[in-house]
Amino acid sequence: MKRYIILFSITLLTVSVISMSGYMLRGDEIPVEIMTVEPQDMDNTVNATGKLQYRSGKPVKVGYAGIMDTVAVKNGDKVSCDDLLFTYYKIDDAYTALLSEYTGIKGADALIGAASRYADPAELTSEIKKYCSVESVYAQSEGRVTGLSMGQDDIFTKNTTVLTLTEEQSLEIPVNINETYIGSIEKGQRADIVFNADRSRHYSAFVSEISDEASVTSGMTGKETTVEVRLVLDKNDKELRAGYSAECSIVTSTDKGVIVLPYELIRTDEQGDYVFVLKDGRARRTPVKTGKEYKKGIAVDSGIKEKDVVIIYSGELSDGQRVSIAERTVQDDA
Repeated sequence: MKRYIILFSITLLTVSVISMSGYMLRGDEIPVEIMTVEPQDMDNTVNATGKLQYRSGKPVKVGYAGIMDTVAVKNGDKVSCDDLLFTYYKIDDAYTALLSEYTGIKGADALIGAASRYADPAELTSEIKKYCSVESVYAQSEGRVTGLSMGQDDIFTKNTTVLTLTEEQSLEIPVNINETYIGSIEKGQRADIVFNADRSRHYSAFVSEISDEASVTSGMTGKETTVEVRLVLDKNDKELRAGYSAECSIVTSTDKGVIVLPYELIRTDEQGDYVFVLKDGRARRTPVKTGKEYKKGIAVDSGIKEKDVVIIYSGELSDGQRVSIAERTVQDDA
């Protein structure tokens, strides 16, 4: 009987030790989140700030002196892109050069001045038309016609604004881009807009205009040489108000299939950059080489690959530390 009691006690003690050991082992585990690495398409952006405003009208200018032929629109008309606006007789440089040999009148502007002083301007205008080609001018965008004051046979000088196309309720954001980055900006590029009034919403816009001239502006780091770029919102929103402050990210290009991690996952010590990768239930220190920085993360050029499981944990970890998975994180665009 005593022997059975001893055997029972030994068995109970063994079970207790095993249970306690399991408990202690489980207690050593650190709960962590994990993220499965997936290649992503990453946008390269140029960032700037600006103020929302109603879009001003676009002046329609003629690059030559001329005589108005037909006017296809009137003030208040709404036109679409590629609609005919007007036609005119183009007084080109070759004609004025030839004319100057016989009349002494040099240049188209001088010719127009002479026509206005001529005893019968209509007779001279009719004569000029014989040597001029007829050119057509079409709308480059939709809008409403304003500022038109010319009619048939009116004479105008080079670079005269014939009319203005005003875009109704169209909103734009002028931003100043440093000369270092302006070479990567092109018309038509997309932009992501966030207004301080409601940072939870994102608006889409495109580059509509790039100024031909640079200027000196005051920025966060002092004076800098910049070029004005205008961003036009794709859609209007009744909640938006002119004067709102905006943060703008212009997408200049896209890198395909890049492995990117959030900045906080990259650890650094005297040996270099590294991350912890989950392998067989343990955290394994893995050296990495980082590369290009993006808006929400940094590229990892080597050290980890697609489908590797990276540990997300803000505390201290050691190589070989047992971990338990508290949550799996889906990697979004960095």
